[in-house]
Amino acid sequence: MFERKVALSFVQGSGAIEWLWNTNSYMTEANESPIGAVRADSTEKPEATVMRDFATFAKSLHSHLQSPRQPSVAVVTSQAAQFSILSDLQLEAQQKAVRALAYDLRICPYVVAENQIAKLGTPQLVILPSPQALNENTWQGLLAYVKGGGNLLITGPVSRDEHWHFHDRAKNLGLNAQTEPQGYRDAEIHLPGKTVPLSFDQQKQSALEALRFGDGATWMEASFGKGKVFWSYYSIELAEGRDSATAVYAYVLATLKIKPAFELQSPPAPGVLIYSTEFQDSVLYILESENVKDTPIDLRDGFIGARLTLTLPAQHAALALIDKQGKNVIARYGF
Repeated sequence: MFERKVALSFVQGSGAIEWLWNTNSYMTEANESPIGAVRADSTEKPEATVMRDFATFAKSLHSHLQSPRQPSVAVVTSQAAQFSILSDLQLEAQQKAVRALAYDLRICPYVVAENQIAKLGTPQLVILPSPQALNENTWQGLLAYVKGGGNLLITGPVSRDEHWHFHDRAKNLGLNAQTEPQGYRDAEIHLPGKTVPLSFDQQKQSALEALRFGDGATWMEASFGKGKVFWSYYSIELAEGRDSATAVYAYVLATLKIKPAFELQSPPAPGVLIYSTEFQDSVLYILESENVKDTPIDLRDGFIGARLTLTLPAQHAALALIDKQGKNVIARYGF
């Protein structure tokens, strides 16, 4: 698990901290005395080996990690909901959004908190997952993004500000819609040519609101300025499982012709994340397994056409840096 966490810290340069190197055996707190990479008798825990191996790998990276390409999809999080009594639901929505995109659809997004909306950039698609509430400045920032040619997917209502006061955000887009309590378990979203079933547990029935469009539709697509808004009646990320979120995201991605950065030549395996970042002279692949079995990986990079084949050990991580010009692996970890 420690290895997987350190590997994922290479995603968008998020970083990782090892809390202590040496164990403090004199600590009286039972949850504090065991931490650290080196025991009181100076023997090393497995964490020390992981960090040493990652340090060796990192030495060969520093000259290559320049000018990273921004991912094509962004997830904007609602802090208005996250800092409210619905905080656990907002975290669930964010986690399902990322897992549906990255694990199921192989589209790895970047995440922007609503108070950082100025750093949104120009992705092809922004997803606002089950917001319920949103700061007005963030909403206006998203509208400006769409007006300029962006695409926005909203799931469920966004009819409250950070103080939970009502704001008719649908009206900003010229839509006729009403916010209502979602006190029912089963529902459906009717996409063009496809119906997506939803089921909400008791907690969601008590806490969530839904958006009823004036024409009775459960799905809306509307042009706004140079861009487009996709809007779901329901908070799909908060339905049971993540199949519904995956189905809706897949439809929007296909509509906008957004494809993964690589093509799998081997069968996809559950619980395996593959994240790629294109740099000025290289492409970095981060692979992480939450699967109980070893997974054969065979993929073709979409940027340069290079092939990457390896066996990803169960519950472990692997990283590969591929040179753009030579199309070969010039640095590796875990395989």
